[in-house]
Amino acid sequence: MFDVHKSWRRFKLGLALFVAGVVQLFAISHLSTFLYYYSLTTLLVGFVIAMSGYVGIFMQRFAFLKDKKIPSSFKDD
Repeated sequence: MFDVHKSWRRFKLGLALFVAGVVQLFAISHLSTFLYYYSLTTLLVGFVIAMSGYVGIFMQRFAFLKDKKIPSSFKDD
């Protein structure tokens, strides 16, 4: 199904790219229009990669909860 380790790596990579894009946006984007759009693109690509990793982590956790058995104290008699 979803490999949580690959998803976690993808999330961390995307988060690193997102942070790099934010740093670029604040540090060098005022120098030229090209650098502005380059930093904005880096930020958005990092966001998309991070969210794809987060979806994989979420789906793995959701599948784990779905397969978990209900304790007998909560079952209807």
